[in-house]
Amino acid sequence: MNQVNKSPAQDEMHIGGIVIEKVIPFLKTKWLAFVLSGSIIVGGAIGFVKNGGFDLGIDFKGGLKIETKISQPNITINEIRKIFSDAKTEADVNTVGNASDQQFLITVAVTEGTTAAETTKVNNLLFNSFGKAKVEIKSSELVEPKMGKSFAGRALYLLVIVSALIVLYIIIRFDFYYSVGALVATLHDLFIMLAFSVFFRIPIDITIIAALLTIMGYSINDTIVVYDRIRELVGLNKDEDLEYVMNKSITQTLSRTIITVLTVVFVATAIYVWGGSVLKNFALLLIVGLISGTYSSIFMSAPVVYITKKAFDKNFKEKKKVATA
Repeated sequence: MNQVNKSPAQDEMHIGGIVIEKVIPFLKTKWLAFVLSGSIIVGGAIGFVKNGGFDLGIDFKGGLKIETKISQPNITINEIRKIFSDAKTEADVNTVGNASDQQFLITVAVTEGTTAAETTKVNNLLFNSFGKAKVEIKSSELVEPKMGKSFAGRALYLLVIVSALIVLYIIIRFDFYYSVGALVATLHDLFIMLAFSVFFRIPIDITIIAALLTIMGYSINDTIVVYDRIRELVGLNKDEDLEYVMNKSITQTLSRTIITVLTVVFVATAIYVWGGSVLKNFALLLIVGLISGTYSSIFMSAPVVYITKKAFDKNFKEKKKVATA
């Protein structure tokens, strides 16, 4: 095979206006990346067992949700929380909208067999504390524990279906080996987010499921960008070492990856700071997922494809990179 000399300019990468003269060897750190991610996931699993499972929100474990407006001046969220704690009633109280509006979302954990009488009990606590004329019940919703378990099952089913569709899409667009990398990267992001939900004791509710699905879409989009560049460079450099081509592809797409994730993280941070307590957990896990999704598209998806091809692809041949002139 004839060697073709290359000029150094052929290896130059432009990252946000900064010229990188060498290809960054991302795949060299693949085992370190696997250990780091595995440590976080195992830590989350240990916390999961120690805590007896996830902290479930009202959507999954069942309970009562009441949105109310209290017209008494200068009422604080801590005063409302004290009303329920004095009554030995477990309740989660959050503001809705601006604090000055004095609108609150009260969620109360309930037991099996709960009826609408629970709503009356909670309402009476508010009426007796502030007076019936000053309390406006805007909405109330009772979620039975059985309904919560059914909803949890449907949420898990939805995540499995989305993962299967992602694998099918990657197989059709690329091949089986790429689908393995995409699936590992996607599951990696889900497990990392769930691990952090255990670390921060974040209740799993419908907003957290929305965050998980959002990150699945973001992660696979970022992975496909890298895959497209790998396929393009493999087609143009058929005799080039696959590891070198993958490193080069990731380096070339690094600028887009960094700019994209920073833009979305800024939005998620704004939601976390100014979105109110109802969206705080959603925004926090979204930030974790965005960072994890970017990390997995660089250090997980391509390395897994390389390892899988090396292990199972009969046509795979390791080639030494042609030395640059």
